Amino acid sequence: MNIQGCVKEFFAAGLLFLFSSLIFILPGCDSRKSADVKTVGIVLFGDSRQPQVDGFKDELGKLGYKSGESIQYIIRNATNKRPELKKLVQELLDQDVDLLVAAGGLEADTMKKLVVDKNVPVVVLYINAIIERGLVKSRRDPGWNVTGVDNLNAELSGKRVEVMQELLPDIKRILILYYKKIAPSRIGVKRAQKMAEKKGLVIDARAVSSRDEILHVMENLKPGEVDAMLTVPTAPIDNAMKEIILPNVKRLKLPLMTHSRPLAEKGALASYGAHFYDMGAQAARLADKIIKGVAPARIPFETPKKFIYTINKGVMEEQGIELTEITRHQVNEYITTTK
Repeated sequence: MNIQGCVKEFFAAGLLFLFSSLIFILPGCDSRKSADVKTVGIVLFGDSRQPQVDGFKDELGKLGYKSGESIQYIIRNATNKRPELKKLVQELLDQDVDLLVAAGGLEADTMKKLVVDKNVPVVVLYINAIIERGLVKSRRDPGWNVTGVDNLNAELSGKRVEVMQELLPDIKRILILYYKKIAPSRIGVKRAQKMAEKKGLVIDARAVSSRDEILHVMENLKPGEVDAMLTVPTAPIDNAMKEIILPNVKRLKLPLMTHSRPLAEKGALASYGAHFYDMGAQAARLADKIIKGVAPARIPFETPKKFIYTINKGVMEEQGIELTEITRHQVNEYITTTK
């Protein structure tokens, strides 16, 4: 081959190499793009977990994760059916998600059973009694690949009794429904009883184990039998709030203090605790660390940055309750019932 032919061949080869290189750097042509998208699998026990999921996704968006571009979500809802949780978690594991997210404690308990020996990171948006329920060894040393936000809801049950007495100084007897098999529920009752004893109050704690039993207690509750009602963190009871508990609370004009602002929005008199949305956002910042390469076991469980005392003004007026001076100084926000 003459010199001119060699030059042409060299030039053609150079163009081919340049064109091939451009394929990898032109927008939309990156063959590695799918590998850069992180898949996050989220499991909810029921719709009551939606506020913390919204906070989680919104905060990740603020941190620069764009849905469908740098992150994609696979969300599964057990619709309040506990046996469904195992199946949904396994379904996400079969899809090789990069991160599992438990919206609440029941979801986290299920995930531990299925992933404790696997290299799958887990973030919990909302949970309490993490040591007592056996989820972790300690906040700093979980013993497996998990981190999240411990909402302290069970521990705060005593504080709720205290603010209830300040809000309703004439109360003597407070009703609590709880599940014996759910650790936070039992702990919440114990904390409430301890504070009630100090304050000269009586906790009427009634164990239930099904929706039918919740219905039986509430429908057979008579006027004057108790002076107020307090919820302790128990998902099956939370999920019976709208159809069972609130109609009977309204029937009896029974003041109800809860651990959850969404329950106050539905018609309870008051709530005291961290906002679910805020805890979801807080957990998102932990997830960001994991996505960037930090092992969850090296990220201590956090507790909420602030607790909010909420009064439903419509319910307060409906029940003819006038705020005491001390309560007026304590309340952080007033809301009305949402449908």
